[in-house]
Amino acid sequence: MAEFVKVAKTSDILPGEIKPFDADGETIAICHINGKYYAIKDECSHMEYPLSDGSLEGEIITCSWHGAKFNVRTGDVLSMPAVVPIETYQLRIEGENIYVLIRD
Repeated sequence: MAEFVKVAKTSDILPGEIKPFDADGETIAICHINGKYYAIKDECSHMEYPLSDGSLEGEIITCSWHGAKFNVRTGDVLSMPAVVPIETYQLRIEGENIYVLIRD
């Protein structure tokens, strides 16, 4: 059964920042872009390296290990060496709390 899990507060993530959080055993990276928040699995689909160690430019996250690029809103691959999209998560904000939908 899927459920929303509280992972962070909006004040924990500055604009333009990526931060990893534990969400019920999953490591989720939350990205703060122009007042909006996006949740992705904190793992590059190419070599399973933490994407939160990478860089964020607009909606594009670049893995710091081999330079694969992904769209954090859609999970789409934008450049090799990755060929598999990254997992994205639905989130909701209630007050200052950020909740992410975790699927079983």
